[in-house]
Amino acid sequence: SSDFYLLAPVEPSKGNGTLLFEVSNRGGKGMLGMFNLATGSRDPKSEAELGDGFLFQHGFTLAWLGWQFDVPKDPDLMRVYAPVAKQGGSPIRGLMRAEHIPEQRTLSFSLGDRTMIAYPVATPNDSALQLTVRDRRDGQRRTIPREAWRFGRDEQGKPAEDRGRVFMAAGFEPGKIYELVYTAQDPVLVGLGPAGVRDFISFLKHGGLPGQDAATPFEGAPRRFSQALGFGVSQSGRFLRTFLYYGFNQDEETRRVFDGVLV
Repeated sequence: SSDFYLLAPVEPSKGNGTLLFEVSNRGGKGMLGMFNLATGSRDPKSEAELGDGFLFQHGFTLAWLGWQFDVPKDPDLMRVYAPVAKQGGSPIRGLMRAEHIPEQRTLSFSLGDRTMIAYPVATPNDSALQLTVRDRRDGQRRTIPREAWRFGRDEQGKPAEDRGRVFMAAGFEPGKIYELVYTAQDPVLVGLGPAGVRDFISFLKHGGLPGQDAATPFEGAPRRFSQALGFGVSQSGRFLRTFLYYGFNQDEETRRVFDGVLV
């Protein structure tokens, strides 16, 4: 399952028949700021958050769908709720690599990217784990003694149930490159993100399942949209390039999904 968000014309007859879909970047919404000069909002309702009305005046229906499983636990951020992969019913383990460059001196850092939820370390007490530091991208890695750092502590050094955060009492220096390669467990089926986007857009364009009557996607909407456009900036732009590259722009009935993309 996944979170989704739609902004549609109150009078469907005044719509232009085009669905404009933004690939959500880290669970947020940025399309209204880009096209409508709106202030940023995860749940746009006020005049300032909706902007100057450019997209609405032209009759677009706007859509978002959660596709990332690891966005921070904020009710206004969009996510996909995907299952964990298993191997014959047994847990899957594999290597992960986390790199962090502090902007200021800190006592801990997350193994996830920026604010994203990290894959936790499977065996936090493993003596073979190595945390390294180097001064430059191509610099020599130096191993930090294992007894100098640990998991399960917050920024103040207090015990915390978090195997996705590294703590070191001596602190991490700004500008240094810290790296940890570790074993994680329970990989999420992240490919369901682009598959969900494909099926979501296909449903809004073509209606229900094959062999069924075309459904009205949501109350007051046209029976179907004549075309769909995809939009993405930064990570969301890379999503669209990958989406096209791996063939997700064709649904299971071999129909085109996005008719155009702005990357």
